[in-house]
Amino acid sequence: MMSSEDEASARLDRHALVLAVWLPAGFAAFGLLHYGFGPGGAWWVAAGFIAILAGFAAHVIVNAALGTNFTARETGLGLVLYAVGMIALVLAVLRGDGFAARFFLPVAGGMITLLLAVVFYLLTRLGTRAAFDKFDIIRDNNPRRASRLTQRGRHR
Repeated sequence: MMSSEDEASARLDRHALVLAVWLPAGFAAFGLLHYGFGPGGAWWVAAGFIAILAGFAAHVIVNAALGTNFTARETGLGLVLYAVGMIALVLAVLRGDGFAARFFLPVAGGMITLLLAVVFYLLTRLGTRAAFDKFDIIRDNNPRRASRLTQRGRHR
């Protein structure tokens, strides 16, 4: 059994490894997206989303190598960043300065691809039932003993 110092050291090592994955991926994605929204064009925007997908894939590999899962904070940060990206996309399209004509398809395609990558990860890592159980907050917050039963249909 690991001592608390060993557990803290293992968490710190994992955190450092995850940062070592995401810092270059995020920097590359930011640079590619910045250049793509400027003089570069749609293919540079798509390359920015590919950099984000590469960071996600590397994070999955780190989790598999260390035998861990995404932490609640990592999941929350990912959801917040995705929501901010979706809000930014909607606001940019509503602004009406030609963004929708030039960049809507690559950005929307990149956002859909990110969502599909996460769904694919959940289905392959956890299976169908466990992936949907991750989002079943009603059962998790229901304190009754009957809500913990695995059989949901009529009893014979």
